[in-house]
This record gives sequence, C-alpha cells and structure tokens, in this order.
Amino acid sequence: MTGNIEPLGIAVLGCGRVSDAHLEAIHGQHGLGRLEAVIDADLKRAEDAARRHDAPRVFTSLEQALAVEAIEAVDICLPNHLHADATVTALESGRHVLVEKPMADDADSAMRMTTAAVVNDRILVIGQSRRHTKAVRYVHDNLESFGRLRSVHDSYCIRWDGPQTPWWSERSREAGLVLSLIATHSMDFIQLVTGPNDPIRVHCEAVRHQSDWLGDDEAMIILTYPGNRLVFVHLSYNQQPYYDRKTLLFDGAVVQIDDNLEVRLNGELVVEPDPGEIGEMARPSLQFDWQFEEFVKATRGLPNRSVTATEGVRLMRVLDAIRQAALTGQSVTLSST
Repeated sequence: MTGNIEPLGIAVLGCGRVSDAHLEAIHGQHGLGRLEAVIDADLKRAEDAARRHDAPRVFTSLEQALAVEAIEAVDICLPNHLHADATVTALESGRHVLVEKPMADDADSAMRMTTAAVVNDRILVIGQSRRHTKAVRYVHDNLESFGRLRSVHDSYCIRWDGPQTPWWSERSREAGLVLSLIATHSMDFIQLVTGPNDPIRVHCEAVRHQSDWLGDDEAMIILTYPGNRLVFVHLSYNQQPYYDRKTLLFDGAVVQIDDNLEVRLNGELVVEPDPGEIGEMARPSLQFDWQFEEFVKATRGLPNRSVTATEGVRLMRVLDAIRQAALTGQSVTLSST
C-alpha cells in the first residue's frame, strides 16, 4: 500500500535507452513520485524525453538541476563509467540516489559512492530491476522452505546485433561487456539466494564473437561458495531465440525460473507473470514500477526491498574478480573482507 507515502520529487539524469523505463515508472505512479526534471547533455534528447513524460524542467547538467529545491532525489541512467561521479555529486548535495546497474565500473568506485551516502546521511539504491519480478520475490521469500541450497545454474542469453548504444562499442576488454552489463543481473540474483557469504573462488572464460565491439560478448563463470555450493553462469549476446533460465538445486527441491517471470517447483508451475511483465525485456514493465516504489519507501524510512549500497559494493567486488579471472585465465580467490 502506498497511499500514505509522500510523493518523491525526482530528476532523471541521462535520457538514453534505459531511461524510458525509469521515466514511465515515475510518470505512471503519481502517488509515489513527482517527475521534476530530466537532464541530458544533449538538449534535444532531454526536451524529447520531457515532452513524452510531462517533465516541467529540462537541464543539460546535473549541477543545474541540483539548484532546484523541489528535487529530492536523482535517478541516474548514465553510461556505467559515469555513475560514480554523478552519484557522489548528487549525494553531497543532499539528494537520495537511485543508480542504474551496474553500480559502478569497479569496487573502489562503488565504495566511494557508498561512503558519500553514509557521510551525507542519504539513501543510495542500486537499480537491479530484475530482482523485483513476482517470480524472483517468490523464490527469495520461500528459500528456507526448499531445503539446503546446493547449486545454481543461471543462463542469461540474448541476441544483440552490435551496440545498442554508442558507448557499448568503446567498452574495453578490461572493462567488460557482458561481464559488466548483464553479469550484474545474474550475480545480483546469485547474491540474493546464496545469502551474506561471498564466493571463495571464481573462474571465468570470456570470448568475443561479434566485431562491432571490443569487449566480451559470451562468457561462462564458475563460482565456489562456502558450504561447497557451486554456481555456474552462462552469459551471451549471441543467442537467438532469447533464453533466460535459473535452476536452483536444493536437497529437497528443484526450483526453475524461466524468463525471470515463471517459477516451477519440482516441475509444477507455481508463479505466472502479471500483465505488463510479459515480453522479452518488456518495457514498460511492472518490475520498474516496483523498483521505483521500493526506492521511494527507502527514502521515506519504510521497510523495502531495494538493493542497498552495501550489497552493491559486495557485488562489484565479485564482478572485479570475475573480470580478473577472464583476463588472466586463472582462478581468483576472494578474501573474506
């Protein structure tokens, strides 16, 4: 129930491909948010976004927007490498922040963002929209009833014919492409179901099939967790038709999540998608609506399911280790801190 929540005044920074999902979630939920401004260095793109989503203000810089008192929070939809600086600037101005995944390009940047949130007593939430589907919430809420988790197999494979936004083509092999853009989805889910313990050891093989970018577009990751739990993750930008399946093996059950929307428990369908969720990477989608709702709850001090900054730092440390393993061809052992 959201009737007693004061709507959050928010500006969206960055009007690229993912921003429409965020803008639609804000604009479509007037009881939760007030879209106060859109910001983009490209004025025409910002004006187009403002017109489509009824934003009253358009700016070409974050600093201009932060001069507006009605803006209580910033939703950051910039390219990955720009997340950290923009997040810190917004937090230091006293604004809450929802930042698109991945949180940053590395764990050091993520830690800098988290420190800024703590020092300025602001809320920093990571935009892991796929965590907010009904299917994933069901599995998370019922984990203890399934028995002891032994292993997870996660395949997230889609076809992109070349870069979907110009900066994808500039991502270096060191920065990672699938190992940055969609590994964060899979590893956030793994982190959700494996609990507070990070992996002990990571191995990764990553390759490139398409020539329109520099980074990896196919990868396989193996992780060992405490308690001898094993995780296998397969990522691809080369798969058609789309294939998204998570299989969790417990001592007493097999749980399968298809397309992040349906759940089968020992073969029996127990969760079906709601209207608005159906469709390959559907947008507008309920998962973005629910993500925004949880963010607003977090800023109002209410119980929520948002992905915290602390969780984001943990995830970035694991992603750093995965990229290191892919680059060196050697397994990486993670420290306990």
